[in-house]
Amino acid sequence: MKLEGVRVLDLSQFLPGPHLTMMMADHGADVVMVEPDNGIGEPTRHMGETYADGTSVWFANIARGKRSLKVNLKDKGQHAEFMKLAQQADVMIEAFRPGVVKRLGVDYDAIKAVNPGIIYCSITAFGQAGRYRDKPAHDLVVQAMAGTANLTRGMDGAPALTPMPSADFAASSHALSGILLAPYRRAHPNAEGYLDISMYRSL
Repeated sequence: MKLEGVRVLDLSQFLPGPHLTMMMADHGADVVMVEPDNGIGEPTRHMGETYADGTSVWFANIARGKRSLKVNLKDKGQHAEFMKLAQQADVMIEAFRPGVVKRLGVDYDAIKAVNPGIIYCSITAFGQAGRYRDKPAHDLVVQAMAGTANLTRGMDGAPALTPMPSADFAASSHALSGILLAPYRRAHPNAEGYLDISMYRSL
């Protein structure tokens, strides 16, 4: 397996980040889903169609090949335990709105302080800078703003739901390529291990 031995901490939810780490797990990476300790965990555990055992189809797909850990990053003790894991990780993924990881104490600078070699990937709707940076959005809004939703109008010209979450998939694919290319930059004296992935720009 090409990514065997690569350790990944994934704080993301729903699809772009989990789809990225699903692909990494498929290639042998050791992926830990860091789920919020809020009684719900990864929201897709309870969304959409389910198998006979109650597992949602969505969750079963994005969680395959991964381990799971519940963490409350606002709890000092649990935060400290998470940072111990971060010291041993090769890659960390997060998909909060800009500024949230700073408030939680798990931003790139905080992680790099305990693990200088970390590859840290942030996935957001619109990136870490620009006039839309603080706007929350999921795939359908990004597709509408990028123009691809216009491609799926019905014969009557009325808007229709897009059949594929292409903004999610575009972002996860760009994130994967960036993570896999990042080690090649290590020889550069000013190389940084931070990746800013925008769903909007990816699409």
